Amino acid sequence: MSELTENEDTGPEVREVSPAPRAPTWVLIIVGLASLAMVTGLVLDRIAISSKVLTSPGTTRNIAPMLQVQDSKTYDADGRIEMVTVKSNLQPSLLEMIGGWLDDSIEISDRQQILGNRTIEQNRTLGREQMARSLDVATRVALERIGYDVISEAGALIVQVVPETPADRVLYQGDVIIEAENIRVVTASDLSAVVQSKSPGDEFSFSVLQIDGSIRKETVSLAERKGKAFLGVSISTYAEMAELPFKIEFAVERVGGPSAGLGLTLALLERLLPGELLAGLNVVATGTVDPLGNVGPVGGVEQKSHSVMRSGADLFLVPANQVDQATAVLGDMVEVVGVENLDEALAKLKSLGGDVSGIEINS
Repeated sequence: MSELTENEDTGPEVREVSPAPRAPTWVLIIVGLASLAMVTGLVLDRIAISSKVLTSPGTTRNIAPMLQVQDSKTYDADGRIEMVTVKSNLQPSLLEMIGGWLDDSIEISDRQQILGNRTIEQNRTLGREQMARSLDVATRVALERIGYDVISEAGALIVQVVPETPADRVLYQGDVIIEAENIRVVTASDLSAVVQSKSPGDEFSFSVLQIDGSIRKETVSLAERKGKAFLGVSISTYAEMAELPFKIEFAVERVGGPSAGLGLTLALLERLLPGELLAGLNVVATGTVDPLGNVGPVGGVEQKSHSVMRSGADLFLVPANQVDQATAVLGDMVEVVGVENLDEALAKLKSLGGDVSGIEINS
């Protein structure tokens, strides 16, 4: 007969198992909130806000390497003339809109204000055309200042017609007035002088060069505005552009608009002359330039100023009426100088030690 020994067990072994450790509640809360934030961000990023446009700081770019001059002697310089851009988000998401509200350097605008009735592609095309025109004018303005005859003033260009004025339905954008009251009109100032010599209610006769090259004659009765005769147009000087003596190209991608005009003009003068026009300084410039060398306003000056702040610039040249916008951002970190025309920009560079010899400066 067998004998059972102590602890002998003929059934399955039973063991006590401890439960797996649970994560602390605070960890679960953080993970949950992070997951919720991630999902919310993805959702917000997919919601487009088609009625708004975001304008944010872009970059500064040295213009010299992008200028290609053929069949003419060129010079290198120690200084740099830079253009400055902004970034336009024409299709922001709700998430990007929230970022714009929280970032003082980003401007939120109504889509209509930026695009008007243009599509995004039409706006890009317009920007490219404006850039090409800007280079064309800047090239000729620079060449004129160093002795080439490539611009001929030829009339008063109609830029805008004020509704319900004598000019309405008689003059159109793109028309050029070349004669008024039997007096030849060469510049916008010529036309203004003739109008101001008349009285409200006077008959006013003028000749118009149309876009197709034909000429028509018109007569209107002048209106009254602030006690003076008023035609009802915004004008600028029309300039005929002669063929360039050599080829100049500007190799830049994904940048549009006319605001690089002043910078392009200065960069060309620096490239085509042996002296140090910029006195070895890092200069950033923004502003349109017309055929007479006048500097016009541009958009996004505040956003551009944020880019200039990061660029290490010594000087920021801006249109005269936009100095406050730039200094509000830059303070005394970068010297901001407002200019009404190319002559004022050249005078400032001269005062800083720049070599302007060989450049015609109108006093």
